[in-house]
Amino acid sequence: MAIGDPLTSKSQLYGRDSVDLLARTLWGETRGDSDSRVSVAYVINNRKNNTTYGEFKNLNTIEAVVLKPFAFSCFNEGNPNLPECLAPNRSSAVWTNIVNLASNLGNYTNEIGSKCFYSTNTRFAELSYTSGGKLYYSFPGGGTVQVSSKVVVGKHTFFDYVV
Repeated sequence: MAIGDPLTSKSQLYGRDSVDLLARTLWGETRGDSDSRVSVAYVINNRKNNTTYGEFKNLNTIEAVVLKPFAFSCFNEGNPNLPECLAPNRSSAVWTNIVNLASNLGNYTNEIGSKCFYSTNTRFAELSYTSGGKLYYSFPGGGTVQVSSKVVVGKHTFFDYVV
């Protein structure tokens, strides 16, 4: 099967090539934000290699990282991006850019270091607050964490939190 071949269900994503899965994730998460696309790809790579955060324990493949339930909203059932991820527009210039990035990530500059989390800038502003001189972020449907470092790239804020 070729990268980006049309699929009819989420279950068909399992067993796909890692470049295909990375490309589909970037298509679903960043096709409207080329400025932060490389950084989102590095979040995926960072999660695959991470040993700090418990939620990434034993997620040592691109498939395990991107298809972990609720890890990337574009793969959530009912998300309007899911059909787009299953059947990306393979004739678009954006898809061509994404496949090149997914195939050659090591050739791109990592602007986020080892950061493993991100949110759109708007959402980060809505879900974060400062208390006692410390920055906190409340994950949608999850807990609140103290942000240890963050960087803004394009329309996304990339961050880590205190373990």
